[in-house]
Amino acid sequence: MSTESTHPALTTAPISRALQAQSQLTQTALACSERRLRSLLALSVDWIWEQDAEGRICELSGRLLEDLGLQPELLLGRRIDQLDGFEASEPALHQFRIAAVARRPFRDFDFQVKRPDGRAVHVRGSGEPVFDTQGGLLGYRGVARDVTAEVLAAREADRLARYDALTGLPNRGQFLQELTRAMSRSKRSGHAMAVGFLDLDRFKTVNDTLGHAAGDELLRVMATRLRKAVREVDTVGRLGGDEFALLFEACGDRHNLRRRALALLETLGQPIHLHERSFMVTGSIGLAFFPEDGEDSDTLLMHADAAMYRTKEQGRNGVNFYDASLAARAERQFEIESTLRMGLARGELLLHYQPKVCARSGRLLGLEALLRWNRPGHGLVPPSEFIPLAEERGLILPIGRWVIRQACEQLARWRAQGLSVPPLALNVSAHQFGDPGLLDDLGQAMRLAGLPAGQLELELTESVLMAEPERARRLLRRMAEMGVRIAIDDFGTGYSSLSYLKRFPARTLKIDRSFVRGLPGKGDDAAIVQAVIALAHSLGLAVVAEGVETDAQLQALRGLGCDQVQGYLTGRPMPAAEVAAMLASYEVQPA
Repeated sequence: MSTESTHPALTTAPISRALQAQSQLTQTALACSERRLRSLLALSVDWIWEQDAEGRICELSGRLLEDLGLQPELLLGRRIDQLDGFEASEPALHQFRIAAVARRPFRDFDFQVKRPDGRAVHVRGSGEPVFDTQGGLLGYRGVARDVTAEVLAAREADRLARYDALTGLPNRGQFLQELTRAMSRSKRSGHAMAVGFLDLDRFKTVNDTLGHAAGDELLRVMATRLRKAVREVDTVGRLGGDEFALLFEACGDRHNLRRRALALLETLGQPIHLHERSFMVTGSIGLAFFPEDGEDSDTLLMHADAAMYRTKEQGRNGVNFYDASLAARAERQFEIESTLRMGLARGELLLHYQPKVCARSGRLLGLEALLRWNRPGHGLVPPSEFIPLAEERGLILPIGRWVIRQACEQLARWRAQGLSVPPLALNVSAHQFGDPGLLDDLGQAMRLAGLPAGQLELELTESVLMAEPERARRLLRRMAEMGVRIAIDDFGTGYSSLSYLKRFPARTLKIDRSFVRGLPGKGDDAAIVQAVIALAHSLGLAVVAEGVETDAQLQALRGLGCDQVQGYLTGRPMPAAEVAAMLASYEVQPA
């Protein structure tokens, strides 16, 4: 028989101690795990939350709550939809409620609440139901995070997609949406509705001469004036550049709408102060009624645009309504623009040259290059029919570069034939003068043609020069250093400043044909011409009178002391070959 004890206490004591030790280790490990979890939750950017079966918040963790100023004690025991400033979209609420009723998980429920300081916090939450062992609902648990930055960025992106960044007005896409909704309202109510197309007059001249910064500021000022000039129910949009669209709801008849449009133009035309200068910018408006002038947004806007161009043709700063004849006109203009672009590429443009002669002796002193378009099937198209369109549609710069190159090449050809060639004058538009590449275009064309100094002359109107006189003075001096002569064209029709006129390196003044036309009978015209000639001579400038068509006009100009004349009386514009024949037999006097 064994002598070992079989007492239970003696046999189970080591096992009990081992179990106790194991339990302590397990509890210690659980405590450490819990501390790590709490630490991680405290550092988390997410909220960890639990709700009871009634939807009340019963547990919250995550440092973000405190960072946002949302203390847990203010939230515990409350439903999400009871939180201060709670808002959610109807679709989001609908999906959330469906999931809650069906006791299913939900994902990405977006809502917003308010901080104590009143700032909105946008939240995105996801959760899943918690059940007991018998399948009873205990509540929900899940995570949520602050998506305020994301929501605000999305809203800003949406705003930028729908609104013009410069003026804050609806852009073309947003305006067309507003127009579509307005047409639906007009159908239901039976109230008249109209669309307006507004274009600022000569904005490109301001932009080209004063710079893009001034142009942008001008657009912002005009946008503000437009918003204030229309009713709350009306809409103003910016289509691009200096083009604005107007939506007039419940606008009444044509008389009432015209009155409102003219009042709007009066507001636009108030003086504006930019870059230490005051000036006025007007606008041209075209109007189209719905549904008489179009049953869809694109057609209405196109017809209002056509009516606006008629306003431009009639002198700007006015209002016109669309009518059926404008459709054919718009189609013709589109055709001319398209064929002109192709014509420039196909070499259909050409230059004719008109002599400038001494008023007393008739000897040749110079030539002026005049643009023509030999349009297939139409013959020579006068510049008055395509130059304004080229300026409006952005073609004037490539055409101007072509004229400079062609004129210099033609001078080189005449010189290569051994002909004595007088200075050749080119007209420079406001758009060209504002082009930063003008000097480079001139310099390159002159170098390639091997032209000597004084062979090329640029004619610029006084209004172009006086739009930004300091810039004009610097640019003209650089041109003079290159050997380019300067002439001031259409003198007397702009707003000359004598103090600046003296500072421009011009050699010639050209008297506008509108004053020559009245000679010799109109005393006022004679007085103006005499004053211009005296002024020019006092500054050491030669005077050219353009548009001389009768011998009586020539005799009057001689008597007033005019130096040179130009017009049909002394020489019509002619192609290069005829000029070459003339130069071979015509005495050229040094200018």
